[in-house]
Amino acid sequence: MYYSPLIDDKEVEKMMHKEVVDTHRVTCEKQERLAVVTLNYPEKRNAIGKAMRDKILHHYREWVDNPDVYTILVESNHPEFFSAGADIIEILEARERSLRDSIQLLGGEYETIWTIDCMTKPVISLINGKVMGGGVGITQHGTHIVAGENYAWSMPEVKIGLFPDVGITRLLANMPGAIGMYLGLTGQAINRDDARYLDLIEHSIDSDQFENIKQQLREAIPVDRLLDDLTQKPGNSQLEELEPLITKTFSQPTVEAIITALEEIRGEHQPWAEAALEDMKAASPTSLKLTKLAIERMKGLPLEAALAQDFTLVGHCLKNHDFPHAINARMREKTTPTWQPDNLAAVSMDEIDEYFTPVVEDVLNLPPRELGVDK
Repeated sequence: MYYSPLIDDKEVEKMMHKEVVDTHRVTCEKQERLAVVTLNYPEKRNAIGKAMRDKILHHYREWVDNPDVYTILVESNHPEFFSAGADIIEILEARERSLRDSIQLLGGEYETIWTIDCMTKPVISLINGKVMGGGVGITQHGTHIVAGENYAWSMPEVKIGLFPDVGITRLLANMPGAIGMYLGLTGQAINRDDARYLDLIEHSIDSDQFENIKQQLREAIPVDRLLDDLTQKPGNSQLEELEPLITKTFSQPTVEAIITALEEIRGEHQPWAEAALEDMKAASPTSLKLTKLAIERMKGLPLEAALAQDFTLVGHCLKNHDFPHAINARMREKTTPTWQPDNLAAVSMDEIDEYFTPVVEDVLNLPPRELGVDK
């Protein structure tokens, strides 16, 4: 880990102790032919910190070379949250040390996501609750996602002065019509039927089958056959039904035009439009314009391009006002953030374009996929 030279020895010792404590917030164990990662931080809704992420990554690299491990599985012990995302207080503390520390911290998260995507063994996530932000990052790039009846997926980063990172802009860019733009700009949560329509998940299986899945995987039952046999028929997707309206509204050329289009909706869809407006008005104006452009630039591009873009953009978000301020306001002061600028008209596209140029000399270190995950 990189430590700022301005931090004294006592502070370093305190930080190292925190990392040791954090490793107990995730358990990693081999169960016959199955390797299991359990998120175990219920008091913070399974927010994922650096030490937790490093522990997971260490075991992934160990397991991928172990011929006795057939499958890797990720689960949560929280009844309502798979994961609320990255530990944003840890990010704020890093930013208070130095800009470079905080950028490196998020860069490590993106490198972990790339490693997961490069895994050569099945990586299955059992999700029966809310999965957001960094939690989406460590699950969406595995090979199999199993959604229980309470599955709820969201990327609400615009409400904390950020943008949908962890490689998700490329998924949003390639969703039907303008659904990805809608989800990115509002941060709205979707259920498993919607996620199935959007190809975010492959398997809808109620949580009462999760232990059965684990037991059969311990015995090295073929993954695809097992999950395909248990998968339930998808229900109706509300997003599929709303897709023409969403596309008409959220394919407008500017964020301002999207808001105008929402304000003009009347009749049966007015409540939907009002909910979208409420979400967008709670977001950082800068984040809204940044997110729109970030999604537009990702159409048809691979994961490594999305992660590289994330690394560049997050440097500016950490350097500027809204993201650090929003973390402090929401998590420490328990208040509503005040954005700078506080309106869309004051955010120029020239300023947004600047976000796509690096703020530090560091680059995201993603090894070629063919090298595997143990390099």
